[in-house]
Amino acid sequence: MQLFQIEYFIAVSESMSFTGAARRINIVQSAVSAGIRQLEHELGSELFIRQGRTIRLAPAGEALLPRARTILADVQAARDAVDDIRGTVRGTVTLGTLAHTGNVDLLRIMQTVRRDFPAIVIKLRQTVLGTRSSLADIRSGTLDLALVSVPEGATPGVELFSLHTEGIVFVCPDSHRLAGRKRVSLSEIADGSFVDFPEGWGIRATVDTAFAAAGLSRSVHTEVVSVTMALDLVRAGLGVAFMPASALENGHGQGIRAIQTPLVWHIQVARARTRQPTAAEQVLIDELRQTRSEID
Repeated sequence: MQLFQIEYFIAVSESMSFTGAARRINIVQSAVSAGIRQLEHELGSELFIRQGRTIRLAPAGEALLPRARTILADVQAARDAVDDIRGTVRGTVTLGTLAHTGNVDLLRIMQTVRRDFPAIVIKLRQTVLGTRSSLADIRSGTLDLALVSVPEGATPGVELFSLHTEGIVFVCPDSHRLAGRKRVSLSEIADGSFVDFPEGWGIRATVDTAFAAAGLSRSVHTEVVSVTMALDLVRAGLGVAFMPASALENGHGQGIRAIQTPLVWHIQVARARTRQPTAAEQVLIDELRQTRSEID
């Protein structure tokens, strides 16, 4: 049994696709398929049940998966221990991020890591599916770390470190009936025609939860995956929206009004509870958490 076979097996198990696994570990699909066949031959058991274009873990694969993850974690821990003696940190971290990161200066953080730990490679993945997708990718191992927006409360299988908190504002055009207000309640704006982000995005979940808790409903007429596009639609009078207050900074709030609401937006960095972070991941976690101290 070779280490690369274990890596291939985990990649296929977590993506449930030979094509997806090949893309994830940056090799051709034929090499992944050959590696898995060799591993199955050596173990004398089928690891995946293939049904047309879909696959699922066979009983032997389900038994192997936690052991395989332990093997890779032990190998990485061994590398980290040797690097620690040499005074270096190396490794690759796949980091998921949000479309808008508030006052978390991700660019500066990446510059700091590059300067202080040049052997760390950060693979940045911006989600268009939102926090719910990023949390699923953390649990599956597709992402090592992710910036997410989770309302307060526990998240199964995921450890969250708070980075940033800010108010959510009600955004409307200058011509709106409430444009002169400084603060509004949810009941006053429930009848609006809303521009919003898709279900699964953190801010959408926060807003939907608040409306449900208040026994209110609202209509989302347009969904977008861009903060800039949402603001442009509001500016054009095509709806109203909820936004993190920071989204209207740097001139983005021209022609529209931002009114305070009782809602709060959170940003956290997420990691899986099922394994210890690598040395490279811990460096990035520490740099991200340092951002909170600077913001506070």
